[in-house]
Amino acid sequence: METSCRALPSANNKRSYNGHYMAVGRNAEAIILEWLNNHPGIIGVEDLRQLRQMREADVDVSITLFDGRVALAEIKSDWHLGISGNVLFEVLRINHTCETSRSCTLGWSARSPAKWVLFYAPRVDSIYRLSFHDYREGMQVYSTENDPKTHVVRTDNIKTTLNLLIPERYYINKIGKYKIGKEANT
Repeated sequence: METSCRALPSANNKRSYNGHYMAVGRNAEAIILEWLNNHPGIIGVEDLRQLRQMREADVDVSITLFDGRVALAEIKSDWHLGISGNVLFEVLRINHTCETSRSCTLGWSARSPAKWVLFYAPRVDSIYRLSFHDYREGMQVYSTENDPKTHVVRTDNIKTTLNLLIPERYYINKIGKYKIGKEANT
């Protein structure tokens, strides 16, 4: 298992925004940024990750398309995507050590103002593109039709994350899947 592709949640981890979590995230961001910069329908990519306001809003890049539209995107890595049959939706983050009035934060899946979420799926060497509208709509349909179980992850020694694992079938014809790497052109 390549550590640059998989973050391992554990109560023993120090803060998740440091160490291997960040290394995995930066690896996924680099792969997706390279793909965006080489995509024929894109004329410009602006990296927004260094802007504190954009990080706090869960936005990584601004993408300018050939038709003149500009869209914001959030980049994520998901070790299980393409293998498990599920798409992860982060509902809530619990911080165990902060002031109690800020102990619960709406998950990035629900709060990002970006137009697109771009997932890097390392085990299938692919990028998954999904509009946040479709991403959230799929979560709503799934939770309406099912009794969803929360997937709880002790992210690190100060945070726990509550997620939904939504079957990919709720995103039929809504996910763009792009093979990258050696097999992309075969």
